[in-house]
Amino acid sequence: MKIVNYILGVFAVVALLSCEKEEVAAVDNTGINATKSQLNTGFGGSMSQFTVMGDYLYTIDYKTLNVFYLADAENPSLVSTINMGIGMESIFPQDNYLYIGAQDGVHVYEVTDPRSPVEVSRFEHVTSCDPVIANDNYAIATLRGGMECGGNLTELDIINMSEMSSPTLAYTTELTNPYGLGFSAQDANLVYVCDGYAGLKAYDISNSGNPELVLNMEDLIAVDVLSGSDNLLVVLTKSGVYQYDASDPLNLVEKSVIPVQ
Repeated sequence: MKIVNYILGVFAVVALLSCEKEEVAAVDNTGINATKSQLNTGFGGSMSQFTVMGDYLYTIDYKTLNVFYLADAENPSLVSTINMGIGMESIFPQDNYLYIGAQDGVHVYEVTDPRSPVEVSRFEHVTSCDPVIANDNYAIATLRGGMECGGNLTELDIINMSEMSSPTLAYTTELTNPYGLGFSAQDANLVYVCDGYAGLKAYDISNSGNPELVLNMEDLIAVDVLSGSDNLLVVLTKSGVYQYDASDPLNLVEKSVIPVQ
C-alpha cells in the first residue's frame, strides 16, 4: 500500500476518533496523488474547514474566515480575519470564489483580491448542517437536520449559480442522513453523495432540474468522499477508509480498506 494511503488512513482515523458531535473532519490533501495545480487550488473533501488557493490558505471556524499568506512557507502569516456570524462549517474553492457551507445557508465569497475576500451572494435555507461543493454552473449542498445542526430537513439541494449575485434553487430531493459529497473526476455530471447509514449514492445531474439516482451502495455508512484524477475514489465511513478504482465511476472496484475500531 502506498505511503499516501497510509497517511490518508491516519488523518481519517484521527478525525473519526476525535469527533464529538458526529461531525468528521475532511480528509487531508495528502490522501490522494494530487497534481500540483490541484494542490494550488485546494484539494479536499466537502467537509473541509480549510483550502489553499495560490499562495493563500483560507480557514473557517464557527464564525470567522481567516486568510493566511503562505509564500514564505516557514513563516506563514495571518493577513485578515472576517467575521461571518455563526454556524460556518465547510469551505470549497471554485475559480475565484469560496463557497462556504453554513448552518443558515451557502455563502459565496469572491477572492479577486486574495487578501480580502468579499461576499457576493448568499443562498439561505432552514437551519441545518450544510457541506457544499460547486462547479461553473451550480452549487450543490446536503442539508442534515437534527442534533446540533437544528431543523429537521434532510435533503440534497442543487443551486443555480448562473447569476452569481442571485442564486436560485434548481432542484431538491429528500435524503436520509446526509454528510459530504463530491464530483466524480471521471464524469463532470456525476455527484457522489454520502447519505450516512443510507449509503454512498451517485446522482447524474446532466438535467439539473431532474437529477437521476444512478448508484446506491447501501453497505457503507458514508461520511465524505474524495475523487482523484488518477481514477481513485476515497470514501470516509464510520467504520474506516475505503479506496476504490473509479475508472468506471458507476462500477466501483474496491482496492483497499483501512478499518477503524
